[in-house]
Amino acid sequence: MSLFKTLPLVALIAASSFAHAAADFTTLRRTQINLDDNSPRWLFSFTLPSTVNRSSSIANSAVVDLEVAGSQFDFNEVYINPPTTTCTSNDTDANQSASIGLLGEHDDIHLAGEWAANHIAFSSSLLKAGSNQIMVCIRGETGGVGSGAGNLDNISLRSVVLHYHTTP
Repeated sequence: MSLFKTLPLVALIAASSFAHAAADFTTLRRTQINLDDNSPRWLFSFTLPSTVNRSSSIANSAVVDLEVAGSQFDFNEVYINPPTTTCTSNDTDANQSASIGLLGEHDDIHLAGEWAANHIAFSSSLLKAGSNQIMVCIRGETGGVGSGAGNLDNISLRSVVLHYHTTP
C-alpha cells in the first residue's frame, strides 16, 4: 500500500480511538420502574468523575437513552439536576432550566404497550463533577400534576443509560 493511501487510514484510526477514549457512560437503571398517579416522579442520584466534560459544545453533548412503555401524553419530561425535586405543571414548570426533553408519546392503541427507545441529546453543561440527579415527571393529558390534574399518565421505564464525555 502506498504512503498516499496509508496516511488517511492512520489518521482515521487515531481520531477514532481518541474520540472513544474520551467518552464514558453510566447505567442509571436496568430494571423496570412504573410511574403513575401514586408514584408520579422518578428521582435518581448518581455520581460522575471529576473529569466529566461540562462543555456546552455540540461535539461534547451528553445523551440519555431510556426505554419507555405506555407514554401516551405529551408532557412527560426528563430533567438533569433540577432546581427542585418537585414535579410541577407544564405551564408553571419550576424545573424548566434543567429540562432535557419530553418523552416521546406512544398513543397509537397498537403501540401504547410496546417499549419505545428515547434518545435525548443535551448540553453537557447541565452535568456536574460529583453528585448529580435525573428526574422524570409524568403529567396529565393537559400537562397538569397532582390531585387536580385528573388522571396522570401511566408509564414504565427501564434501561436508562447516560453517555457523557470526559476530559483527558
